[in-house]
Amino acid sequence: MSQTNKWTVKDVITTVLLTVLLIFIQLVVNMVCMVNDFVSMVLSVGFTMLLCAPVYFLMVSRVRKRFVSLIYMTILGLVFLIMGNWYLLPYYMAVGAVCEVILWKNGWESKKKITAAWTVSSLLYNGVNLLPLWFFWDTYEAFAISSGMEQSYIDSFVRYYSSAGWLAFIVVFTTACGFLGSIIGGRLMNKHFKKAGVL
Repeated sequence: MSQTNKWTVKDVITTVLLTVLLIFIQLVVNMVCMVNDFVSMVLSVGFTMLLCAPVYFLMVSRVRKRFVSLIYMTILGLVFLIMGNWYLLPYYMAVGAVCEVILWKNGWESKKKITAAWTVSSLLYNGVNLLPLWFFWDTYEAFAISSGMEQSYIDSFVRYYSSAGWLAFIVVFTTACGFLGSIIGGRLMNKHFKKAGVL
């Protein structure tokens, strides 16, 4: 597929549609995992990064332009801004910028670079849960209460993310899931996406 630096309407539509799919997957995983505090606090982010990785691979490889990751992360941040977590917008944009640095030199042509970008973003994604605990607790607590979260859920959040042992496990698990999802995404590119004509 030929590559130019100029964005087309098709590129914009593809990026937006796949971004919506990525956000939908994340929200579904979050809702399903809410049934259990342990799964929600410890495992849900890892599950999200695992399931979203193939879609991210498809998006970056399909659009083949700079700023795809930044646009995706910015839209995701805007969703959380609308939900009341304003501080996540600049954070997600920063994560997107890191991905862009990794992918800057035609990274969409390298499965290793896409894997690196998604694995690093999986590591940094844990900041979404650490930021409110460290810097924006009042904002998070108000959001949690207004969303109907029970006090036991909030207490579990504090317990898991203030424990060094649990925090280390969560970071390692999330990063590993992101890496595994990237490996799966890379294989799907060759076995299915290219054969289906979407790349």
